Amino acid sequence: MKIVPNKKYNTVALYAALVIAANVLLIVAILKFDAIASVFGTLMRVLSPVIWGLIIAFLMNPIMVNTEKLFKKKKEGSSGKLMRAFSVTIASLVFLGIVVGLLVIVVPELVESIKNLFNNMGDLRNKLENWIKNTFSNYPSLVETATEKIDAFTKDASVIFEKIQPMMDDLVSGAWDVLSFIKDFVLGFIVSIYMLCNKETLLAQIKKTIVSITKKSTCAKIMNISSQANKVFSGFITGKIIDSIIIGLLCFIGLTLMGMPYNIMIAVIVGVTNIIPFFGPIIGAVPSTLLMLIVDPKKAILLFIFILILQQFDGNILGPKILGDSTGLPGFWVLVSLIICGGLFGFAGMVLAVPMFALLYSFTRSWVENKLKRKKLPVTTEYYKQDIEHLYAKPEKKKPLTVEELEKIVIPSADEVNEIKFEGDEDVKEYKIGE
Repeated sequence: MKIVPNKKYNTVALYAALVIAANVLLIVAILKFDAIASVFGTLMRVLSPVIWGLIIAFLMNPIMVNTEKLFKKKKEGSSGKLMRAFSVTIASLVFLGIVVGLLVIVVPELVESIKNLFNNMGDLRNKLENWIKNTFSNYPSLVETATEKIDAFTKDASVIFEKIQPMMDDLVSGAWDVLSFIKDFVLGFIVSIYMLCNKETLLAQIKKTIVSITKKSTCAKIMNISSQANKVFSGFITGKIIDSIIIGLLCFIGLTLMGMPYNIMIAVIVGVTNIIPFFGPIIGAVPSTLLMLIVDPKKAILLFIFILILQQFDGNILGPKILGDSTGLPGFWVLVSLIICGGLFGFAGMVLAVPMFALLYSFTRSWVENKLKRKKLPVTTEYYKQDIEHLYAKPEKKKPLTVEELEKIVIPSADEVNEIKFEGDEDVKEYKIGE
């Protein structure tokens, strides 16, 4: 008996096998979640230098590109490899300068401010209690409750600091985690230099691989998605970092001029939290004001007003100038993205929430508009603020003209229709077709 293969049944069998395999993998992933998570964690630790290299190269790439554009205009005949090496060197020096500056200037002062804060916890507690007693003297029950809470907090804070201080000393003296981080960062920096020097070749190899394994339409979609992702992420993250550095410096200068204590620590808090859209100013203002309320209650209100003015300047003037409309994401979806990604991934999720949702929003909008165009419906949102029944309403049938309306219509003669007038310099000459 001869068996004749059937392509239709072979295709059905293949899809059935794939579905079964996917279900089996899903069940195994659920049952062996801890083992898979452990393997994934090990893989991430091994690839940590490469991941750091991608991040550093992504941050250094705008500096390299702008340096090349600047010097190519001045030296049009310069060699490509020499120009690339020069631009990568400039980008590396700028990046290392920022990192070393933060480590040398900010970190020691920040650690010293935190230590002084905990060492002076008793004096700060007494100042805060006296301020509460003087301010709320007419509410003894409130004063008693607040005093108890402050005593409990300071005792707990002292105990926590006593437990954390040996750990901080171990980290400073050379704990393995710190050494591992430094190793990964240094290797990542070296990897980033190789990536930037061979950027075009690496991108060409990736494109070559994608073209070889995908169809033309799929390849075009992948390239379009990659281009949009690069535009959104590079524009937002780079601009937001520059914006936050400027805000941090302005905050430090303003606090120094006003004679505020812990000016470096507060400036760092404000600058770092400013990276987070929408919630960033609130997250930076609240702990800074509470800290100043403990240290010097009279200056707390002045600090809060200063941070509020600074954030208004950033949101209305500086931020739009630097970022522009790099995301195009409406305010409502900014809020939703921060809530979701912040709850799932913490600080990193809040930083990347806006560009990720902006990309998803852009793709969804394009997909919806293409669907509407196929249905020959309007794509402008204004049309859908009304009842949608008017979109599907059939056009009204035209009523036939009455006898009176027909009599009012003037039909020109054939000679009048065929007349063509030419305007000359002196007279208007009339010609008729056929003459």
